[in-house]
Amino acid sequence: MPDIAEAKAAFDRIVLRYPPQEGAIEALDEVRRSYIGRREGAPCGGAMMIAPMGSGKTFAVEELATRVKADGDHPAGAQPVLHVVMPTAGTTDSIPTAILSALGLPRPDLGRADLRWTKAIRGMRSAMVQLVVFDEFNRASRRPTMSRPIATTIREKIMDAGIAPIAIVGSEEAGTVLKACPELAERLDDRIPLQPLEWFADEDQAIFVRLLRDLDDAMIAAGLVDGAGLSEEAVAAPLAGGCGGRIRSLMKIVRIALGLSMERGARTIDVVDLEEAVDRFAVAAGFIDRNPFSRKAGS
Repeated sequence: MPDIAEAKAAFDRIVLRYPPQEGAIEALDEVRRSYIGRREGAPCGGAMMIAPMGSGKTFAVEELATRVKADGDHPAGAQPVLHVVMPTAGTTDSIPTAILSALGLPRPDLGRADLRWTKAIRGMRSAMVQLVVFDEFNRASRRPTMSRPIATTIREKIMDAGIAPIAIVGSEEAGTVLKACPELAERLDDRIPLQPLEWFADEDQAIFVRLLRDLDDAMIAAGLVDGAGLSEEAVAAPLAGGCGGRIRSLMKIVRIALGLSMERGARTIDVVDLEEAVDRFAVAAGFIDRNPFSRKAGS
């Protein structure tokens, strides 16, 4: 039997061009570029990208950081796009620690919070940060009494101080944090859309089918399958329902289906593999109630 782990690793290296994600990357970069050359210390604005989990938000941020660093003439040690993952602690004191961690500085949790903030601000200036992205911002809603203090701290320490513009990225719960701090929300000029695709919206359907066609081609080029036919309507429509139009869920379902097909010694992914993969991932996780591939789903 071929090595399934190696095949899944090869599948994970597949990168597809996804127009909504490309649009989000461009919009985030526009926020970054719009503040370059501003007067030193001038207050900054920012943007928000609030979308359901699995919509491709984090990949968009990571891809932007990679592209900006590769394309620009940046000195050694510069981090023009700082990708800060919000800590699970949900406290104001944990924010400078997350920033220091994103900067790659050792012992980011060492010292009092005020000293960590001083170090974080100095570190961001030294790294010539042009955009600070706070990812998984929905985590700030875990302790409701801390939502407003967290948002206020970010506004005062980074935006008001003119360190850099910010981007708030997260699932729908992140919106509750912004509602708790309208002083931050009104400073976020741009609303960047990155929503799941809707199968019955013609433009979204065309994007989804093209994505599946590209995924077919990429798997064939990688030697993983001889064919899959994911873009055929009889497959694409239930697959759209199974993943909820979310790119991360789509890739997880197809990855599981690939492993199932290899287990039975096949060189193609068929509907049975996809049906089982949807059961194992989307149904088991409670993302959907019924499997669209199942005959019972249509009864």
